[in-house]
Amino acid sequence: MRRLLLLSAFALLLAFRAPAAEQTVDLATGEWPPYVSQQLPAQGAFTEIVREAFRRAGYRVQLTFQSWPQTEWLTKTGKAAAAFPYRPTPERERDFDFSAPLMRANSYLFYHKPHLPHPPQQFKSLDELRGYRIAIQLGYWYIPMFQQHRLNTLLTPDEVNALRQLQLGHMDLVPMVLERGLYLIHNSMPEHEKEFGYISTPMDKDTPLGLMFSRNYPQAERIREDFGRALAQMEKDGSLKAIYQRHFPEATPPR
Repeated sequence: MRRLLLLSAFALLLAFRAPAAEQTVDLATGEWPPYVSQQLPAQGAFTEIVREAFRRAGYRVQLTFQSWPQTEWLTKTGKAAAAFPYRPTPERERDFDFSAPLMRANSYLFYHKPHLPHPPQQFKSLDELRGYRIAIQLGYWYIPMFQQHRLNTLLTPDEVNALRQLQLGHMDLVPMVLERGLYLIHNSMPEHEKEFGYISTPMDKDTPLGLMFSRNYPQAERIREDFGRALAQMEKDGSLKAIYQRHFPEATPPR
């Protein structure tokens, strides 16, 4: 009887010492290379940071790629704990909670060096760009700003088409997030990569990109807090910056 009691006590002690099983967390995202893509190593820099932070927090990530409207719907209805990458806006903050930024994005004006050998490297106001032809895409954040400053714009189907318009000399400038612009040039026209540059004056201040958390997912607040602590640890020990620089060695300054 005594031996049975000792064995039972030993088994109970082992149970308390056994590590807790990882909890699965459901996340949603979409294609936005080079930040997130099923075709990229580690599915992109943003995805690698997200997975590492959740791993440190004791979670296993279950990730689904969807269209961006579907991604937002899954998160709002509580079928996903969070979606990424998203920038906080007043409209979104009415329905979601946001993590601290994983990255900060800036948009720059790209140009084709042979057709614009002397671009305006520094400008204090967009009014100074009225003499340039600027390619834009429907729905982007900068359109109202360009309209306010009465810039000469032309709608193009997508950013790759806009870059080709630069190369042909049909347009002078195209606004793009820095890392995305460099990625598209490298992948869509690698033989002409050195022909492109970007104006050093950013069009916007650092835009935070983070996780957009559901308010309807089970234990969403605890998951968000666990993720936040792990992310802060990654920033403190330098691993957040290291992942960024490994994916974007050519992007300066690093964010």
